[in-house]
Amino acid sequence: MRHAILKTIPFLILAACVAIISFSLDGLISIQMMKAIDAVVALDQSGFKSQTFNLFALALLLVPSNLLLAFIKGLYKKHAIVRAKHYYIEKIFEKDINKFQSENTAIYLSTLTNDVSNIENNFIDGIFEVIIHSMNFIVGMIVIAYVSPIALVVGLALGILGTVVSILMGKPLQMHQEHRSAFYSSYTSYIKEFLSAFHIIKANNLNQKIRDDFYKKSEDIQEKGYIIDKIVSYISATQNFLMMSMMYGLLAFSAYMAITGSLTLGGVILIVTNMEKIMFPLMQISEWLPKIISSKGIFNKIQVLLDDKQESDETIAIDDFKQTIEFVHVDFSYGNEEVLSHINLKIDKGNKYLFIGPSGGGKSTLLKLLRKYFDPTSGSIHLDQNNIKHITKETYFQQLANIEQSVFIFEDTVRNNLCLYKPYSEEAIMRAIERAGLLDFVENQPDGLERMLYDNGKNISGGEKSRLAIARGLLQQAKIIILDEAFASLDPKVASEIEKTLLALEGVTVINVSHVIFEESKKTYDKIFMVKNKGVFELMV
Repeated sequence: MRHAILKTIPFLILAACVAIISFSLDGLISIQMMKAIDAVVALDQSGFKSQTFNLFALALLLVPSNLLLAFIKGLYKKHAIVRAKHYYIEKIFEKDINKFQSENTAIYLSTLTNDVSNIENNFIDGIFEVIIHSMNFIVGMIVIAYVSPIALVVGLALGILGTVVSILMGKPLQMHQEHRSAFYSSYTSYIKEFLSAFHIIKANNLNQKIRDDFYKKSEDIQEKGYIIDKIVSYISATQNFLMMSMMYGLLAFSAYMAITGSLTLGGVILIVTNMEKIMFPLMQISEWLPKIISSKGIFNKIQVLLDDKQESDETIAIDDFKQTIEFVHVDFSYGNEEVLSHINLKIDKGNKYLFIGPSGGGKSTLLKLLRKYFDPTSGSIHLDQNNIKHITKETYFQQLANIEQSVFIFEDTVRNNLCLYKPYSEEAIMRAIERAGLLDFVENQPDGLERMLYDNGKNISGGEKSRLAIARGLLQQAKIIILDEAFASLDPKVASEIEKTLLALEGVTVINVSHVIFEESKKTYDKIFMVKNKGVFELMV
């Protein structure tokens, strides 16, 4: 993610150039002011008028340059944050489905909110501020060098000292920032969990336990935040002490030079007024550097979360399913627990298959292997002679339509939930709706297909969600339709009619894993398989 953010370097270079111009104008104003003061001391009226005119001209130029710098900062932040979030989402979608599903999704939510916000406030802002204040410091030193090169040497020495101290003091802050990020991930996971189980908590009178757990986790996060704030306060106090010591040291040195006659009154005033332009940037750089350094742990944590180690190379792109899908001596285990053993299975294009069996018998695992969510522990699965582990996910998934009991509904219209944001003709949409038994539902809506669905379809019934999922699958015109307990939420009569429609599709392979079995349609299947005891056994139709 850090590399994605650093691609905004052109904006930083532009900001540095504008900052140099802006601070140079400010420096010239200081020099003109020094000359005006020296003209007053020398009773040079014409010189004073000339310097005063130059002073106001430079001040007018300073306004647009400062506005331009603020505009560039806004552009830089916008592009940096967008790049960071784009990188994050792209890396998530590169992850394998099985790996993503095995993780707690609340971690991703916590990272996108808490950690990215931390990076924005500390790293993205920090880099910009360090660059801008560095430009200010450089110009300030040049202005002082214009009056006294010796003062320049003193200022540089003090600046190096302050920067080194800041870097050293930033190390413990980095460690605590990493700890707080881990706390936030756990905290977000916990909140997501208890909000999802709200009805269970209320029904079982677990209110007090949840309150106690919530208070404890909240206190842990605030305690870590308190520790971080203390460290930041110690760093800030130390830096302020160093900066004030440097400022008074430089002031004393300038006064000494004036006493010895090495500086004019205007020169002394210039050094005194420009000390802030040296010390303030140093204080800001010293404050921001520990924050930038502390972001390193957050970046490392995000990278570990997003890294996806592919176990197989996907090099084959397909555009059709032509003949067969074949399981060849397939074994699969979750860790040390063997779920499927020595599976040999052939699925021909256009045929209809029913898989039945007890819960926990391996039906869902069989489907996950078929969907390419997992690779077999041993053996192989082939589609038209190609090992599916080498077929790209994008082209493989184009051949499949998954219709599951658990249906996700986007917060959008019925049309967009049905079409999944792809262009289909009205004729194709209405045909899929009719075949899925969804026609009455659509016709009874005042807005028809434009009716809005909210919060994962909470404003429609479970049966309507299932029929919507079936209509999705029909609309895709995929070569393989996989039904995973798709009829469980449907009225038996409706489910039976939809099943007949699916079984009548010509040239489409239907794989139905279901506890819901209709006797009148059993003979329509080409083959029925029982999945149990780690095996797959064909039953007589």
